[in-house]
Amino acid sequence: MPRAVSLMEDAQRGNMAELQWLYAAETGIEATDADLMVIIERTLSGIGALDWQIMTAREDALGFDRVLADEQAAFLRESYTQCANLDAALEHLAMARFRGFSHLQPWIKDDWTLDRLEPLNQWNMLRNGTADEWAWNPRADATGYASMPPELRLTPDDYILLNNRRPVNRIGLIKYVRANVAEKDWDGFVEMYGLPPCFIIMPEAVPDGKENEYAEMAQQAADAGSGALPAGSDVKTLSDVRGTQPFQPRLEWLQKQLVLAGTGGILTMLSAPGAGTLAGGAHSSTWNEIVLNLAYKVTRPLHSQYETRALAARFPGRRKLAWIELRATQEKSVEDSINSIVKLAGAGYEVDAEQVERETGYKVRRMSNNQHGMSNVQVGATAAFKAVSPQVAAETIFKEVARKILDGSVPFETALYQATVLLEKLTPDMIDAGDLERQLAEAMVKAAADATA
Repeated sequence: MPRAVSLMEDAQRGNMAELQWLYAAETGIEATDADLMVIIERTLSGIGALDWQIMTAREDALGFDRVLADEQAAFLRESYTQCANLDAALEHLAMARFRGFSHLQPWIKDDWTLDRLEPLNQWNMLRNGTADEWAWNPRADATGYASMPPELRLTPDDYILLNNRRPVNRIGLIKYVRANVAEKDWDGFVEMYGLPPCFIIMPEAVPDGKENEYAEMAQQAADAGSGALPAGSDVKTLSDVRGTQPFQPRLEWLQKQLVLAGTGGILTMLSAPGAGTLAGGAHSSTWNEIVLNLAYKVTRPLHSQYETRALAARFPGRRKLAWIELRATQEKSVEDSINSIVKLAGAGYEVDAEQVERETGYKVRRMSNNQHGMSNVQVGATAAFKAVSPQVAAETIFKEVARKILDGSVPFETALYQATVLLEKLTPDMIDAGDLERQLAEAMVKAAADATA
Protein backbone atom coordinates (compact mmCIF):
# COMPACT_ATOMS: atom_id res chain seq x y z
CA MET A 1 0.00 0.00 0.00
CA PRO A 2 2.78 2.56 0.67
CA ARG A 3 4.04 1.97 -2.89
CA ALA A 4 0.53 2.36 -4.34
CA VAL A 5 -0.01 5.59 -2.39
CA SER A 6 3.35 6.89 -3.62
CA LEU A 7 2.37 6.26 -7.26
CA MET A 8 -0.95 8.07 -6.79
CA GLU A 9 0.85 11.04 -5.21
CA ASP A 10 3.31 11.15 -8.14
CA ALA A 11 0.34 11.24 -10.52
CA GLN A 12 -1.17 14.16 -8.58
CA ARG A 13 2.08 16.02 -9.22
CA GLY A 14 1.80 15.25 -12.94
CA ASN A 15 4.08 12.22 -13.33
CA MET A 16 1.68 9.66 -14.77
CA ALA A 17 3.97 7.00 -16.23
CA GLU A 18 4.16 4.30 -13.55
CA LEU A 19 0.60 4.64 -12.26
CA GLN A 20 -0.97 4.60 -15.73
CA TRP A 21 1.18 1.63 -16.71
CA LEU A 22 -0.04 -0.16 -13.58
CA TYR A 23 -3.62 0.66 -14.59
CA ALA A 24 -3.63 -0.11 -18.30
CA ALA A 25 -0.78 -2.49 -19.21
CA GLU A 26 -1.67 -6.03 -20.29
CA THR A 27 -0.68 -7.22 -16.81
CA GLY A 28 -2.18 -4.19 -15.06
CA ILE A 29 -5.12 -4.12 -12.70
CA GLU A 30 -7.67 -3.53 -15.49
CA ALA A 31 -6.72 -6.90 -16.98
CA THR A 32 -6.13 -8.90 -13.79
CA ASP A 33 -8.79 -7.75 -11.31
CA ALA A 34 -11.97 -9.60 -12.25
CA ASP A 35 -14.34 -7.06 -10.67
CA LEU A 36 -12.73 -4.05 -12.34
CA MET A 37 -12.57 -5.89 -15.66
CA VAL A 38 -16.33 -6.61 -15.58
CA ILE A 39 -17.18 -3.01 -14.64
CA ILE A 40 -15.07 -1.69 -17.53
CA GLU A 41 -16.59 -4.15 -20.00
CA ARG A 42 -20.11 -3.23 -18.88
CA THR A 43 -19.34 0.46 -19.22
CA LEU A 44 -17.82 0.13 -22.69
CA SER A 45 -20.70 -2.13 -23.77
CA GLY A 46 -23.15 0.53 -22.64
CA ILE A 47 -21.31 3.21 -24.62
CA GLY A 48 -20.97 0.91 -27.63
CA ALA A 49 -24.73 0.28 -27.65
CA LEU A 50 -25.36 3.98 -28.29
CA ASP A 51 -25.44 5.50 -31.77
CA TRP A 52 -23.75 8.75 -32.66
CA GLN A 53 -26.09 11.32 -34.18
CA ILE A 54 -25.66 14.85 -35.45
CA MET A 55 -28.02 17.19 -33.63
CA THR A 56 -29.04 20.72 -34.53
CA ALA A 57 -30.23 23.62 -32.41
CA ARG A 58 -33.93 24.16 -31.77
CA GLU A 59 -35.74 26.34 -34.26
CA ASP A 60 -36.62 28.82 -31.52
CA ALA A 61 -32.94 29.22 -30.53
CA LEU A 62 -31.40 32.68 -30.84
CA GLY A 63 -29.98 33.24 -34.32
CA PHE A 64 -31.29 29.92 -35.67
CA ASP A 65 -30.90 29.48 -39.42
CA ARG A 66 -32.32 26.26 -40.87
CA VAL A 67 -30.15 26.32 -43.99
CA LEU A 68 -27.00 26.93 -41.94
CA ALA A 69 -27.93 24.24 -39.41
CA ASP A 70 -28.49 21.69 -42.18
CA GLU A 71 -25.20 22.58 -43.88
CA GLN A 72 -23.24 22.29 -40.63
CA ALA A 73 -24.96 19.00 -39.79
CA ALA A 74 -24.09 17.62 -43.25
CA PHE A 75 -20.44 18.67 -42.81
CA LEU A 76 -20.12 17.06 -39.36
CA ARG A 77 -21.90 13.92 -40.51
CA GLU A 78 -19.46 13.57 -43.41
CA SER A 79 -16.49 14.26 -41.13
CA TYR A 80 -17.36 11.69 -38.48
CA THR A 81 -18.33 9.13 -41.13
CA GLN A 82 -14.88 9.48 -42.71
CA CYS A 83 -13.09 9.11 -39.35
CA ALA A 84 -11.42 5.70 -39.63
CA ASN A 85 -11.53 4.81 -35.93
CA LEU A 86 -14.40 6.76 -34.40
CA ASP A 87 -15.70 3.86 -32.28
CA ALA A 88 -12.25 3.15 -30.81
CA ALA A 89 -11.72 6.86 -30.15
CA LEU A 90 -15.01 7.20 -28.26
CA GLU A 91 -14.14 4.09 -26.23
CA HIS A 92 -10.74 5.58 -25.37
CA LEU A 93 -12.38 8.80 -24.19
CA ALA A 94 -14.81 6.78 -22.05
CA MET A 95 -11.83 5.16 -20.26
CA ALA A 96 -11.20 8.53 -18.60
CA ARG A 97 -13.88 7.45 -16.13
CA PHE A 98 -11.43 4.82 -14.88
CA ARG A 99 -7.97 6.30 -15.58
CA GLY A 100 -8.60 9.96 -14.82
CA PHE A 101 -8.03 11.40 -18.31
CA SER A 102 -7.89 10.44 -22.00
CA HIS A 103 -6.15 12.12 -24.91
CA LEU A 104 -6.85 11.86 -28.62
CA GLN A 105 -4.63 13.30 -31.34
CA PRO A 106 -6.85 14.56 -34.19
CA TRP A 107 -5.62 13.96 -37.72
CA ILE A 108 -7.48 16.66 -39.67
CA LYS A 109 -7.58 16.95 -43.45
CA ASP A 110 -7.23 20.21 -45.36
CA ASP A 111 -11.03 20.54 -45.59
CA TRP A 112 -11.29 20.16 -41.77
CA THR A 113 -12.86 16.70 -41.94
CA LEU A 114 -11.38 14.01 -39.70
CA ASP A 115 -9.05 11.34 -41.00
CA ARG A 116 -8.74 9.64 -37.58
CA LEU A 117 -8.60 10.35 -33.84
CA GLU A 118 -5.45 8.67 -32.54
CA PRO A 119 -5.66 7.43 -28.90
CA LEU A 120 -2.54 8.46 -26.91
CA ASN A 121 -1.14 6.19 -24.19
CA GLN A 122 -1.73 7.69 -20.76
CA TRP A 123 1.70 6.61 -19.52
CA ASN A 124 3.32 8.86 -22.13
CA MET A 125 1.55 11.97 -20.84
CA LEU A 126 2.99 14.48 -18.34
CA ARG A 127 0.90 17.15 -16.65
CA ASN A 128 2.12 20.41 -15.17
CA GLY A 129 0.99 19.74 -11.60
CA THR A 130 -2.78 20.12 -11.44
CA ALA A 131 -2.94 22.53 -14.38
CA ASP A 132 -4.26 21.40 -17.77
CA GLU A 133 -0.84 21.81 -19.39
CA TRP A 134 0.53 18.66 -20.95
CA ALA A 135 3.76 17.34 -22.44
CA TRP A 136 4.62 14.19 -24.40
CA ASN A 137 6.90 11.79 -22.50
CA PRO A 138 8.06 9.43 -25.30
CA ARG A 139 10.04 7.03 -23.06
CA ALA A 140 7.59 7.18 -20.12
CA ASP A 141 10.41 8.37 -17.85
CA ALA A 142 9.83 9.12 -14.18
CA THR A 143 10.29 12.84 -14.67
CA GLY A 144 8.37 16.12 -14.40
CA TYR A 145 6.77 18.58 -16.80
CA ALA A 146 9.48 21.19 -16.22
CA SER A 147 12.17 18.84 -17.57
CA MET A 148 10.45 18.43 -20.96
CA PRO A 149 11.93 20.45 -23.86
CA PRO A 150 9.61 22.99 -25.51
CA GLU A 151 9.09 20.84 -28.61
CA LEU A 152 7.50 18.10 -26.45
CA ARG A 153 5.09 20.43 -24.69
CA LEU A 154 1.63 20.25 -26.21
CA THR A 155 -0.80 23.03 -27.09
CA PRO A 156 -4.59 22.61 -26.88
CA ASP A 157 -4.71 22.30 -30.67
CA ASP A 158 -2.56 19.15 -30.47
CA TYR A 159 -5.05 16.99 -28.61
CA ILE A 160 -8.64 16.37 -27.56
CA LEU A 161 -8.81 15.81 -23.80
CA LEU A 162 -11.42 14.41 -21.42
CA ASN A 163 -10.56 14.94 -17.73
CA ASN A 164 -12.09 13.11 -14.77
CA ARG A 165 -11.10 14.11 -11.26
CA ARG A 166 -12.72 11.05 -9.62
CA PRO A 167 -11.31 7.99 -11.43
CA VAL A 168 -12.66 4.57 -10.51
CA ASN A 169 -9.20 3.00 -10.84
CA ARG A 170 -8.07 4.83 -7.72
CA ILE A 171 -10.53 2.75 -5.71
CA GLY A 172 -9.66 -0.24 -7.88
CA LEU A 173 -5.95 0.00 -7.04
CA ILE A 174 -6.59 0.13 -3.29
CA LYS A 175 -8.93 -2.86 -3.58
CA TYR A 176 -6.42 -4.71 -5.78
CA VAL A 177 -3.53 -4.39 -3.33
CA ARG A 178 -5.51 -5.19 -0.20
CA ALA A 179 -7.38 -8.06 -1.87
CA ASN A 180 -4.08 -9.60 -3.00
CA VAL A 181 -2.76 -9.43 0.56
CA ALA A 182 -5.97 -10.97 1.91
CA GLU A 183 -5.87 -13.75 -0.71
CA LYS A 184 -2.22 -14.49 0.03
CA ASP A 185 -2.96 -14.77 3.75
CA TRP A 186 -6.04 -16.88 2.98
CA ASP A 187 -3.91 -19.26 0.89
CA GLY A 188 -1.53 -19.60 3.84
CA PHE A 189 -4.47 -20.23 6.15
CA VAL A 190 -5.85 -22.95 3.86
CA GLU A 191 -2.41 -24.53 3.52
CA MET A 192 -2.09 -24.69 7.29
CA TYR A 193 -5.65 -25.48 8.33
CA GLY A 194 -7.30 -26.89 5.19
CA LEU A 195 -6.14 -30.31 6.36
CA PRO A 196 -5.97 -29.91 10.15
CA PRO A 197 -2.45 -30.32 11.58
CA CYS A 198 -2.09 -33.58 13.43
CA PHE A 199 0.03 -34.04 16.57
CA ILE A 200 0.66 -37.54 18.01
CA ILE A 201 1.49 -37.87 21.69
CA MET A 202 3.75 -40.85 22.27
CA PRO A 203 3.20 -43.29 25.15
CA GLU A 204 4.95 -42.52 28.41
CA ALA A 205 6.96 -45.76 28.63
CA VAL A 206 8.86 -45.71 25.34
CA PRO A 207 11.89 -48.02 25.57
CA ASP A 208 15.25 -46.34 25.34
CA GLY A 209 16.48 -46.11 21.79
CA LYS A 210 12.99 -46.58 20.32
CA GLU A 211 12.02 -42.87 20.25
CA ASN A 212 13.05 -42.32 16.62
CA GLU A 213 11.28 -45.49 15.51
CA TYR A 214 8.09 -44.43 17.28
CA ALA A 215 8.36 -40.91 15.81
CA GLU A 216 8.74 -42.34 12.31
CA MET A 217 5.64 -44.52 12.79
CA ALA A 218 3.69 -41.49 14.02
CA GLN A 219 4.79 -39.40 11.01
CA GLN A 220 3.73 -42.11 8.57
CA ALA A 221 0.33 -42.45 10.26
CA ALA A 222 -0.19 -38.67 10.22
CA ASP A 223 0.81 -38.32 6.55
CA ALA A 224 -1.40 -41.22 5.45
CA GLY A 225 -4.35 -40.16 7.60
CA SER A 226 -4.50 -43.64 9.14
CA GLY A 227 -2.26 -46.32 10.58
CA ALA A 228 -1.36 -48.29 13.71
CA LEU A 229 0.25 -46.59 16.71
CA PRO A 230 1.77 -48.03 19.87
CA ALA A 231 -0.54 -48.55 22.80
CA GLY A 232 -1.02 -45.46 24.90
CA SER A 233 -0.53 -43.00 22.02
CA ASP A 234 -2.86 -39.96 21.70
CA VAL A 235 -3.82 -37.81 18.69
CA LYS A 236 -4.55 -34.03 18.74
CA THR A 237 -5.73 -31.92 15.74
CA LEU A 238 -6.15 -28.13 15.32
CA SER A 239 -9.60 -28.30 13.74
CA ASP A 240 -11.24 -25.71 15.97
CA VAL A 241 -9.74 -22.70 14.13
CA ARG A 242 -10.97 -23.72 10.66
CA GLY A 243 -14.29 -21.88 10.99
CA THR A 244 -12.86 -18.54 12.13
CA GLN A 245 -11.06 -17.32 8.98
CA PRO A 246 -11.63 -13.54 8.44
CA PHE A 247 -10.52 -13.31 4.81
CA GLN A 248 -13.73 -13.93 2.88
CA PRO A 249 -15.71 -11.12 4.62
CA ARG A 250 -12.75 -8.80 4.02
CA LEU A 251 -12.59 -9.65 0.30
CA GLU A 252 -16.36 -9.23 -0.08
CA TRP A 253 -16.22 -5.81 1.58
CA LEU A 254 -13.40 -4.69 -0.76
CA GLN A 255 -15.36 -5.97 -3.73
CA LYS A 256 -18.47 -4.04 -2.71
CA GLN A 257 -16.50 -0.79 -2.42
CA LEU A 258 -15.22 -1.10 -5.98
CA VAL A 259 -18.57 -2.16 -7.43
CA LEU A 260 -20.31 0.68 -5.61
CA ALA A 261 -17.83 3.20 -7.05
CA GLY A 262 -17.94 1.68 -10.53
CA THR A 263 -21.65 1.00 -11.01
CA GLY A 264 -23.51 3.13 -8.48
CA GLY A 265 -24.81 -0.01 -6.72
CA ILE A 266 -24.04 -3.61 -5.88
CA LEU A 267 -27.19 -5.61 -6.57
CA THR A 268 -27.02 -6.69 -10.18
CA MET A 269 -23.24 -6.94 -10.22
CA LEU A 270 -23.04 -9.21 -7.17
CA SER A 271 -26.47 -10.90 -7.39
CA ALA A 272 -27.19 -9.77 -3.86
CA PRO A 273 -30.60 -10.48 -2.28
CA GLY A 274 -33.16 -8.20 -3.89
CA ALA A 275 -31.71 -8.25 -7.41
CA GLY A 276 -34.59 -8.34 -9.85
CA THR A 277 -36.98 -6.71 -7.38
CA LEU A 278 -37.66 -3.00 -6.94
CA ALA A 279 -34.15 -2.62 -5.51
CA GLY A 280 -32.66 -4.40 -8.52
CA GLY A 281 -34.64 -2.15 -10.84
CA ALA A 282 -33.41 0.92 -8.99
CA HIS A 283 -29.82 -0.21 -9.48
CA SER A 284 -30.41 -0.81 -13.20
CA SER A 285 -31.81 2.70 -13.48
CA THR A 286 -28.77 4.11 -11.68
CA TRP A 287 -26.46 2.22 -14.04
CA ASN A 288 -28.28 3.61 -17.08
CA GLU A 289 -27.89 7.12 -15.67
CA ILE A 290 -24.13 6.56 -15.26
CA VAL A 291 -23.74 5.34 -18.85
CA LEU A 292 -25.83 8.16 -20.33
CA ASN A 293 -23.98 10.75 -18.24
CA LEU A 294 -20.67 9.31 -19.44
CA ALA A 295 -21.94 9.41 -23.04
CA TYR A 296 -22.71 13.10 -22.56
CA LYS A 297 -19.21 13.74 -21.20
CA VAL A 298 -17.50 11.75 -23.97
CA THR A 299 -18.82 14.05 -26.71
CA ARG A 300 -18.14 17.35 -24.87
CA PRO A 301 -14.42 17.46 -25.82
CA LEU A 302 -15.32 16.86 -29.46
CA HIS A 303 -17.69 19.84 -29.33
CA SER A 304 -15.22 22.29 -27.83
CA GLN A 305 -11.88 21.02 -29.15
CA TYR A 306 -12.75 19.93 -32.69
CA GLU A 307 -16.19 21.01 -33.88
CA THR A 308 -15.87 24.63 -32.76
CA ARG A 309 -12.58 25.00 -34.66
CA ALA A 310 -13.77 23.10 -37.73
CA LEU A 311 -17.08 24.95 -38.05
CA ALA A 312 -15.35 28.31 -37.50
CA ALA A 313 -13.03 27.46 -40.40
CA ARG A 314 -15.77 26.15 -42.71
CA PHE A 315 -18.44 28.72 -41.75
CA PRO A 316 -16.48 31.79 -40.64
CA GLY A 317 -18.39 34.29 -38.58
CA ARG A 318 -21.47 32.05 -38.28
CA ARG A 319 -23.03 30.56 -35.15
CA LYS A 320 -22.47 26.91 -34.28
CA LEU A 321 -25.80 25.14 -34.80
CA ALA A 322 -24.82 21.43 -35.05
CA TRP A 323 -22.90 18.92 -32.91
CA ILE A 324 -22.45 15.20 -32.25
CA GLU A 325 -24.26 13.26 -29.52
CA LEU A 326 -24.43 9.65 -28.37
CA ARG A 327 -28.01 8.45 -28.01
CA ALA A 328 -29.81 5.17 -27.42
CA THR A 329 -31.30 3.53 -30.48
CA GLN A 330 -35.08 3.58 -30.33
CA GLU A 331 -36.22 0.19 -31.56
CA LYS A 332 -39.88 -0.40 -32.41
CA SER A 333 -41.39 -3.83 -32.91
CA VAL A 334 -43.47 -4.74 -35.94
CA GLU A 335 -46.52 -5.01 -33.71
CA ASP A 336 -45.91 -1.51 -32.37
CA SER A 337 -45.59 -0.18 -35.91
CA ILE A 338 -48.81 -1.78 -37.08
CA ASN A 339 -50.63 -0.66 -33.96
CA SER A 340 -49.57 2.93 -34.69
CA ILE A 341 -50.72 2.62 -38.30
CA VAL A 342 -54.10 1.25 -37.21
CA LYS A 343 -54.60 4.12 -34.79
CA LEU A 344 -53.67 6.71 -37.41
CA ALA A 345 -56.05 5.11 -39.89
CA GLY A 346 -58.78 4.93 -37.27
CA ALA A 347 -58.35 8.64 -36.65
CA GLY A 348 -58.91 9.36 -40.33
CA TYR A 349 -55.29 9.66 -41.52
CA GLU A 350 -54.07 7.84 -44.61
CA VAL A 351 -50.59 6.34 -44.20
CA ASP A 352 -48.44 5.90 -47.29
CA ALA A 353 -48.36 2.25 -48.42
CA GLU A 354 -44.58 2.34 -48.97
CA GLN A 355 -44.05 3.47 -45.39
CA VAL A 356 -46.33 0.67 -44.16
CA GLU A 357 -44.17 -1.86 -46.01
CA ARG A 358 -40.97 -0.26 -44.74
CA GLU A 359 -42.17 -0.19 -41.12
CA THR A 360 -43.75 -3.65 -41.01
CA GLY A 361 -42.14 -5.73 -43.75
CA TYR A 362 -45.58 -6.69 -45.09
CA LYS A 363 -46.50 -6.29 -48.76
CA VAL A 364 -49.68 -4.21 -48.87
CA ARG A 365 -51.95 -2.96 -51.64
CA ARG A 366 -54.49 -0.16 -51.69
CA MET A 367 -58.19 -1.00 -51.48
CA SER A 368 -60.99 1.21 -52.77
CA ASN A 369 -62.80 3.51 -50.35
CA ASN A 370 -66.23 2.34 -49.19
CA GLN A 371 -69.46 4.20 -48.63
CA HIS A 372 -68.93 4.45 -44.91
CA GLY A 373 -65.74 6.46 -45.17
CA MET A 374 -63.14 3.79 -44.40
CA SER A 375 -59.85 4.66 -46.10
CA ASN A 376 -57.78 2.27 -48.21
CA VAL A 377 -54.90 2.13 -45.76
CA GLN A 378 -57.27 1.82 -42.78
CA VAL A 379 -58.48 -1.51 -44.20
CA GLY A 380 -55.12 -2.62 -45.59
CA ALA A 381 -53.12 -1.78 -42.47
CA THR A 382 -55.52 -3.48 -40.11
CA ALA A 383 -55.52 -6.56 -42.33
CA ALA A 384 -51.74 -6.70 -41.90
CA PHE A 385 -52.32 -6.75 -38.14
CA LYS A 386 -53.93 -10.19 -38.45
CA ALA A 387 -50.55 -11.86 -38.93
CA VAL A 388 -49.28 -10.36 -35.67
CA SER A 389 -52.07 -10.64 -33.11
CA PRO A 390 -55.74 -10.97 -34.10
CA GLN A 391 -56.92 -10.60 -30.53
CA VAL A 392 -54.97 -7.38 -30.02
CA ALA A 393 -56.21 -6.12 -33.39
CA ALA A 394 -59.84 -6.81 -32.50
CA GLU A 395 -59.51 -5.07 -29.15
CA THR A 396 -57.86 -2.08 -30.82
CA ILE A 397 -60.65 -1.79 -33.40
CA PHE A 398 -63.41 -1.98 -30.78
CA LYS A 399 -61.62 0.61 -28.69
CA GLU A 400 -61.21 3.07 -31.59
CA VAL A 401 -64.80 2.60 -32.80
CA ALA A 402 -66.15 3.02 -29.25
CA ARG A 403 -64.17 6.24 -28.86
CA LYS A 404 -65.62 7.65 -32.09
CA ILE A 405 -69.17 6.85 -30.96
CA LEU A 406 -68.63 8.43 -27.56
CA ASP A 407 -67.18 11.66 -28.91
CA GLY A 408 -69.96 11.89 -31.51
CA SER A 409 -67.69 11.89 -34.56
CA VAL A 410 -69.32 8.75 -36.09
CA PRO A 411 -72.97 7.55 -35.84
CA PHE A 412 -73.54 4.25 -34.10
CA GLU A 413 -74.72 2.44 -37.27
CA THR A 414 -71.71 3.61 -39.29
CA ALA A 415 -69.30 2.65 -36.52
CA LEU A 416 -70.90 -0.79 -36.23
CA TYR A 417 -70.52 -1.33 -39.98
CA GLN A 418 -66.85 -0.24 -39.89
CA ALA A 419 -66.17 -2.64 -37.04
CA THR A 420 -67.90 -5.48 -38.92
CA VAL A 421 -65.89 -4.97 -42.13
CA LEU A 422 -62.58 -4.62 -40.33
CA LEU A 423 -63.15 -7.59 -38.07
CA GLU A 424 -64.17 -9.79 -40.98
CA LYS A 425 -60.85 -8.93 -42.59
CA LEU A 426 -58.94 -9.62 -39.38
CA THR A 427 -60.60 -12.38 -37.39
CA PRO A 428 -63.40 -14.09 -39.33
CA ASP A 429 -63.20 -17.18 -37.10
CA MET A 430 -63.11 -15.27 -33.83
CA ILE A 431 -65.98 -12.80 -34.21
CA ASP A 432 -69.63 -13.79 -34.02
CA ALA A 433 -71.43 -11.29 -36.26
CA GLY A 434 -74.59 -11.66 -34.22
CA ASP A 435 -72.75 -10.68 -31.09
CA LEU A 436 -71.06 -7.55 -32.43
CA GLU A 437 -73.47 -5.11 -30.79
CA ARG A 438 -72.83 -6.63 -27.35
CA GLN A 439 -69.05 -6.53 -27.80
CA LEU A 440 -69.18 -2.99 -29.12
CA ALA A 441 -71.35 -1.93 -26.17
CA GLU A 442 -68.87 -3.47 -23.75
CA ALA A 443 -66.05 -1.59 -25.49
CA MET A 444 -68.02 1.65 -25.17
CA VAL A 445 -68.48 1.09 -21.43
CA LYS A 446 -64.78 0.42 -21.01
CA ALA A 447 -63.80 3.43 -23.16
CA ALA A 448 -66.12 5.65 -21.12
CA ALA A 449 -64.58 4.34 -17.89
CA ASP A 450 -61.05 4.95 -19.22
CA ALA A 451 -61.98 8.47 -20.27
CA THR A 452 -63.43 9.16 -16.83
CA ALA A 453 -60.31 7.81 -15.14
